[in-house]
Amino acid sequence: MIAAVMCLVALGVASCAPANERPLRGAQPGTLAPTPPGLPPTLEPSEALRFRALPSPSPGVAANPSPVASTAAVASPSAAAAPPIVRTIVPSANARVPAGALVTLSAVLVGRGADLAAASLSIDGADAAAQVDKRSPRDWTIHASRAVASGNHTVRVLVRDASGAAGGFTWQFLVGDEERTPVPST
Repeated sequence: MIAAVMCLVALGVASCAPANERPLRGAQPGTLAPTPPGLPPTLEPSEALRFRALPSPSPGVAANPSPVASTAAVASPSAAAAPPIVRTIVPSANARVPAGALVTLSAVLVGRGADLAAASLSIDGADAAAQVDKRSPRDWTIHASRAVASGNHTVRVLVRDASGAAGGFTWQFLVGDEERTPVPST
């Protein structure tokens, strides 16, 4: 009985050998399949994973950058200039606004790659004569208050930064309870 237990333990220990010490095509009594040195045959080096030099100058960096821009380029040479974004819109997208009251339209504009240069706000394709509050060169708020008729309305905010990169956002909201066909923007 002890011999049978010892035989089972020995068999269990032998079958738990590391993968590179196990035979490739089944066990042959009295032989071991050696593992060749180097990479396993299923693994090959990939050209896609090799490091490559970045183009000079990096995309989004001017040929003669300012001292501030050159410092940013050293910190992240592969970073491309990011366009400005529109956030925190009022009224929110697909919101319902009560009829008969002035509607305040606003958005926060953020310059990510450069200082902001220009912004516009339109409703149903017409300029809203918006005011711009410049909290900093890269943080503006554009806003206007208008009386608008009942129905669906489309608001568009466009923003451009000093480098020429543009961003924007378009959304709709409903005044009153009845829906009407949205006005196409031009």
